[in-house]
Amino acid sequence: MTEAKKQKDVVISLNGVQLVIPPGAKVKDVAAAAGVEIPALKVDPAKCKGCQMCTKACETGAISGNKKEPHSIDQALCVRCGECLARCKQGAIIPA
Repeated sequence: MTEAKKQKDVVISLNGVQLVIPPGAKVKDVAAAAGVEIPALKVDPAKCKGCQMCTKACETGAISGNKKEPHSIDQALCVRCGECLARCKQGAIIPA
């Protein structure tokens, strides 16, 4: 019998404030509770490995790109929910 994968808290930094995002929590809710506004975001192409974790997390489809290539964020579609920040393990999502 395999054990279910245990989810861990994710720690992100926004505007100099570290936020701890518990499993199942929304980044925008944690940020709002801490009084932190999520800024416009972009992808740092030097850090992006094209893993597509951010595209899977994006609720509006604002992030696009081919696998193993740097992605980009369509600012017209981005609602600044911050979910991509919590999913990117490369630290490639940065303030625009």
